[in-house]
Amino acid sequence: MDNYDAISENAMLEYIRETPIVLKNILDNRKEYTKEFVEDFVENKYEKVIIIGSGTSYHGGLSSRAFMEKTLKVTVDANYPLLYKNFTSVFNEKTVVIGISQGGESKSTIQGLEYSKEHGCKTVSITETGKDSKLAKYSDISLCMQCGPEVAGPKTKGYQATMMMLNILALETGLATKTIDIEEYEAVLARLYKVVDNQNKIIEESIKWYDRNREDFLTAKRIIIVGYKNNFGNVLESRLKIEEAVRYGIEGYELEEFMHGIYHSIDEGVHLIYIAQDDEFKERSIKLRDFMHDYSSHEFMIGDLGLNNPMNMDFKFVNDKEFCAFEYIIPLQCLAFYLSKDLGINANIPKIKNFHYLIGSK
Repeated sequence: MDNYDAISENAMLEYIRETPIVLKNILDNRKEYTKEFVEDFVENKYEKVIIIGSGTSYHGGLSSRAFMEKTLKVTVDANYPLLYKNFTSVFNEKTVVIGISQGGESKSTIQGLEYSKEHGCKTVSITETGKDSKLAKYSDISLCMQCGPEVAGPKTKGYQATMMMLNILALETGLATKTIDIEEYEAVLARLYKVVDNQNKIIEESIKWYDRNREDFLTAKRIIIVGYKNNFGNVLESRLKIEEAVRYGIEGYELEEFMHGIYHSIDEGVHLIYIAQDDEFKERSIKLRDFMHDYSSHEFMIGDLGLNNPMNMDFKFVNDKEFCAFEYIIPLQCLAFYLSKDLGINANIPKIKNFHYLIGSK
């Protein structure tokens, strides 16, 4: 879409607000949306699932793979398409490769699916337009992401829709293949609805968090995001989203990886954001924050903390250990939108127009 002036300057925030509606629709219609995949999985008894995608699509796969593996009782991997193509040489015909591309035109994902078909793997695509996408031509099964159009620059609801689609694929397939029973199925479903029902409150609290710290965020020149376990996909996704929006370097590290050298580079010029969901690593994250405060006063923590610090996004998250990614990404998406707007950047207008055409990536 070249008519960028026709896109609302607030489109990104509008899509963030639309996300709970999108996710509830996916949950409500899960049987219909997953039917073709489930029937194929039951028939072919796959032994491995590989998820490929670039950027947000990869992050969605990374955030979902642990639940999928636990539920399906098969190995589930997530990778960038060309790393998968370049580094994978041993194949099992009982492998299904899921290629994800919200716009459905990613050349690298197309190449990944082509490579998979050449080696006897079943291929599945998940895109915004389903069977009408370019990616569908390289897929045995084409699924719709069910998020609707998203014409804003940095994508938000597509990330969450990707995660939900992958989760319900695993949930419905697990029930059909009897790797989970009906009691577990219904319990997981209730947990997903609970997480989605809490999202509107998180959006409003995220906006308040940004407003409290607006002047501090506006001074940032280097932001580092640190997280762990099931929020690591959010670390990568929020790094990308903020970087797309504010257009300067954002970094993201897993908690322990940060402790293996990154701390050397911290000074008063660095803003640090810690994602601290309820988990065995939460106290370790708080300890790191307290320690690093001697080196930077620009520290922000997202979690159910009870620390009475206005710099924190301190909120009663559901804190579901498997589905926390649906909650903790929201404050960082809101940060990306508001910070870019306050910096005078319209994130819907690409810095380099026609980049993908000029470089040949779509």
